[in-house]
Formats: sequence, C-alpha cells, structure tokens
Amino acid sequence: MLTGCGGGDSTADGPQKITLWHNSADPPALLKLYADYEKESGNTIELVKIPSAGFEDTTLTKWASGARPDVLEYHPTVTNLLALNPKGTLRDLSGEDYVGRSGDLYKTAATVDGKTYGAILGFPQIFGVFYNKTVFAKAGVQVPTSFDALKAACGRIKSGAPGVTPIAESGGSQWPPQILPSIYMGDANAGNAYGIALRSNKAHLDDPGSPFVAAMAAYQGLQKDGCFNGDLVTATVERSVKQLVQGKAAMTALHSDMLPAIVAAAGGDAAKVDKTIGFFPLAAKNPAVTYIPSPIGSYYLPKTGNAGREKAALDFIRFATGKGYGPYIQESKAFPVISGTPDPKGVSALQQSFKTAYDKGPSNIAYAADVPGVGGVIVQLAKLMVGETTPQKMAEQTQKQINQAAKAAKLPGW
Repeated sequence: MLTGCGGGDSTADGPQKITLWHNSADPPALLKLYADYEKESGNTIELVKIPSAGFEDTTLTKWASGARPDVLEYHPTVTNLLALNPKGTLRDLSGEDYVGRSGDLYKTAATVDGKTYGAILGFPQIFGVFYNKTVFAKAGVQVPTSFDALKAACGRIKSGAPGVTPIAESGGSQWPPQILPSIYMGDANAGNAYGIALRSNKAHLDDPGSPFVAAMAAYQGLQKDGCFNGDLVTATVERSVKQLVQGKAAMTALHSDMLPAIVAAAGGDAAKVDKTIGFFPLAAKNPAVTYIPSPIGSYYLPKTGNAGREKAALDFIRFATGKGYGPYIQESKAFPVISGTPDPKGVSALQQSFKTAYDKGPSNIAYAADVPGVGGVIVQLAKLMVGETTPQKMAEQTQKQINQAAKAAKLPGW
C-alpha cells in the first residue's frame, strides 16, 4: 500500500492527525467545517494547500509521485476521477448514507463502474450568461432563450447601446471560452445521452451533424458578428466581470461560482449586484441548464494502509455529510444537495436564480463531464479565435485525444 503523508500511528484508537489536500479557493465556510470537525472529533487536520491556479496539474503531479493525503479535495466528474485510477487507489463509499440522500447526483458524478468514490457537499456549478439589466433595458433586449435569440440580442445591443460590448469574452483566462459552446450542447445532452455516447464510442465529435461542430460554429458566428470584445483572446475574466458590473459589457458567459468575483467587482456591494445583474441559462434551442459538480467541497478517501487515519478520514466524511452539513450550508449560503437539509437563510436574489433555473430545468450535466481527453478543447478554442482552425478540424483533433484517453483508460467499447 502507498503511505499517506500525514502523521499519526497505525492503530485505529486515539486522536489522529490526517492530511487534507485542498483547493486554495476553499471559502471560509469550508475552513470552518474543517475546524468544526477537529473540535467534534479530537482529531487534527493538516491542510495542504493546492493553488487554485493550476489546481489540476499540481494535484495530479503530486498524485503521480505516489504521495497520498488522507482526504483529497478534487473534481467529482468521471473524467477527472479516472485520472486517479479509483479502483486501485480510492476507497469505495457507495454504502454511505449521503449517497442515497443525494437524489440522482451520483449517477453522473464521483462514480465509476457502479461504485461511488466521492462525497459532494456543494451545489453544482450552473453554467449560463450573466447580464446587465440596465443595458438590456436601454437596448430594449429581452432575456434570450436560444442561441438565435442571443445572436439577435447582440445586434440590438450594438444598435441600442453603442459602445457597450455585447458579450465580454475572457480568452486570457483560458477556461471561460468553453462556456458558450458547452451550454449550446445542453439540449443535445438530455440525460447525459451525448456524453454517454461519446464515452462508449457510439458517437464521435467529428460525426456528420455533430452537436460539437455545431456549437463551435455557433461560437465562431458570434465572433464574426462582432458580439465579443476585440481583445477576447487576451482579456481576463476579472476584466470581464468588472465591465459587466460597470455596464461596459452587456453579458458574459461564466458559471455560478463566479458570483463572489462579481460582488467583489462591485466593491463588495451585494445589493447593487442583485439590482443590476441577472442570470439566464441557455442552449441551442431552449433555455436548458448545463451544470457540473464543483471541485470545491468534493472529497475522496485515498487508500493509505494506515488504519487509524483511514478511520478518521471516514469519520470526517460522515461528519461533513451528517452533523456538520446543516451548519455548513447555513454558513456558506450554498444550497444543499443532501435531502432533509434546510435551504440557507439570507440568500441573494442572484444566487437564488441559479437554483430556480436548476430546479425548473431541463438540467443536464455538461457533455464532457464523463468523457476523457477533452482538455485540449481549451487550446483548440484559442486557435479558433485567431482563425488557425475550423470547427470541423477542432472536432477531429479533439476526437483523436478522446480515442487515446479512452483506450488508455480501457473504457468499455474501446
């Protein structure tokens, strides 16, 4: 067995010191949860901070070295889970109480081959479009419910609110340009049908009539129509949210966990954000919600071979999903995913809109959540922005990466 890097003896008795590799972006509510567990259990948690910038690469590099924490905070999507070789390295949590109390969440997250390896505390990241209500009113724009309507809104903003960027894009931050193509495919992925077909080798990104190619073509069309800022390749997400709040941009496509950044861009004035900023879900033909489970507050238990620390680590999961969960939800103002837990009090109107959209549905997990090898889409999108590739070539190149990753993971059908 690989040895964890925490302290403590090898017996299951007495106070234990366990290590937790955690994202540096963990909010205060999670840090309080860790402290509450220490008070409740008498055990100690050694927090090993993984920088949020480069979180995935740093975590996987440490993991590949053979180092193991007692608790690992990491992405609960199947794509990311497979990179950990869960069958050989992680403990099976399928029998834990929270799994059955989380609805269908674990059908598409933290589960491989029928075994659940993770514990997810947080509400999913909801992907969609933040918009400035004042700009929309000035330009006479209604909230779009399809990509055709989004394109039309872009034109009305250019004519009705001159000088305002219709959609602020953030290529300099790398990940944001994935949002619009991903949500375009939302209504093609009902029940994760498209993702499952891609994962099982029954569909391919470069197939005729591919939703992926259509999504990239739609994105390229928005760029050609002048909907984005001229510096979309280098602009950062921090700049985009600032321009949104200031009314210099009408929209920006991001996920719901960016709300704190938007409030920060408004000088910490949450009331101002509620008054001026709205949010809407979107897909190609309808306002379907695309979501993905967040890495923040999602945990795995690596196999360490140390009975005492393994028991303490499991106790942490049971505390975090049990006695400590309700207080965490109230402290974090996050919506619960475990049934029987009251919603938090004092939630902002904008935050409530995320849950309203998710509950109203249709809500579909992102197409790539279960598909290995799609990380290269970020690089391909950057090339698309500067005219160095086409939607079809993007599909062909990314499909090659999927083929390689799926075969390496020995997925069924490959």
